[in-house]
Amino acid sequence: MKTILSRNFLTLAGSILLLFLIAGVIPYQQHQAAEAGEGECIDYESSDNTITVNCNASFLDVVRTISDPDIIENLGNGEYLLSANLEVADGITFQMTSNQDGLLYLKIAGENGIIVYGKILINGVKITSWDVSDNDVVPQNINGTIGRGFVQFAASEGAQIINSEFGYLGDVEPGRRGFDLFGGGGPSHDMLVRGSRFHDMWMAFYSNGAYNITVDGNEYYNNIKYSLDPHTTTYDMNISNNWIHDNPIGPICSDRCSNILIEGNLIQDTDNAAIFFSRNMTDSIARDNDVIDARTGILLSESPNNQIYNNTIEGATEQGILLFNPDLPDDGVTTGNIVYNNVISDSENGIRATRSHNNIVQNTTFLDIESREYRLLGDSSIIIKGQQFDDALLSGDDSVTGNLVEIQDSGTIEVTEGENEDDDDEGDLYNTDNAPYRTTLSDDDSITVNSSVNQYLSEIDINDLTV
Repeated sequence: MKTILSRNFLTLAGSILLLFLIAGVIPYQQHQAAEAGEGECIDYESSDNTITVNCNASFLDVVRTISDPDIIENLGNGEYLLSANLEVADGITFQMTSNQDGLLYLKIAGENGIIVYGKILINGVKITSWDVSDNDVVPQNINGTIGRGFVQFAASEGAQIINSEFGYLGDVEPGRRGFDLFGGGGPSHDMLVRGSRFHDMWMAFYSNGAYNITVDGNEYYNNIKYSLDPHTTTYDMNISNNWIHDNPIGPICSDRCSNILIEGNLIQDTDNAAIFFSRNMTDSIARDNDVIDARTGILLSESPNNQIYNNTIEGATEQGILLFNPDLPDDGVTTGNIVYNNVISDSENGIRATRSHNNIVQNTTFLDIESREYRLLGDSSIIIKGQQFDDALLSGDDSVTGNLVEIQDSGTIEVTEGENEDDDDEGDLYNTDNAPYRTTLSDDDSITVNSSVNQYLSEIDINDLTV
């Protein structure tokens, strides 16, 4: 009799437990997932106003778990208002998607942000700051002192940002700069950013020590401080096929960046440099980019051993390409760079060297240069190779030791002192295939260089000429 009662009791208890699980009173799956992390699967801590995701989950899981509209509110039509920080724990995969979560637009209220230690997928989502009282995005001032929403990657691994939009995010505070690979706790790595838009950000991309990053096929515009700023030892990064326009500065890699590829981008209407290699950036490449309307098309400062080739630069208000060192370089020296097969048109100056030495410039096409094809300042030196000259003007300044020009492997050239305003003036001929031509330009000296007509005719099949 006791055995029968015991069996009935166990059966009844099991049935009750099963009913609770079916009804969702006991969050069995959530409890199991929480065991894999620290704390509850999805938890909210009021002391720091932070939702923490400690298990593999999606945005919809957060919405279902956090039922307080003062923390996260469903505004309808795929829009949500986030009034807290959302933090993804290390080792966790979190998804925010339009197709599975129905999330189309996330508005981040106040100074809260998304902080990712683990891995995140953001696909098809728009994310901006939000001012609840004004019912609008939060604008930023020129100094970046207005606190507003941000997205931070802190030692994150494997993030994917696809077909999304980020706007009106970030301020001057490190880690909160907008789209910020902060480096807190270690570098973020293995990130893909593709097919997305970044606009009106304090910084649309910043990284510290990051590596293996692909930024491809995005649009960057109207950003306040920087469009793309890989920084401080960032390496193995590809910036390709992006449309970057109406920014103060284009992609700038600064402070010991290496193995950066900037390729196939359209960069328009830039206040400063469209592409900037800065502060000991090495072993990197800028190729096949179209640059339109910038102060400087491509600028190398304190950066050695890079390659700049197959770029088209149009409408530079100061110079197409600048090889530069400050008065007292302390991060590196601009030397050993190879600049070749570039087209520079409708610009004030073609190529300028300032306090830089031993860089090679080869086979440049100049069209409609207003002032000088080559300008050397501050005791610079430059090596010109494989060049076809057509009334190319090379000038120096009143440097102490003068600016050294060396022309190699460019056939026979005709060199005339000063600016050749009379085509009948004959200069001296030099065969640069036999020996380099060298000259020092100081005290505002200049020379005009043409490829020899005889050399040009010798390279043409006489049968191709018609009377």
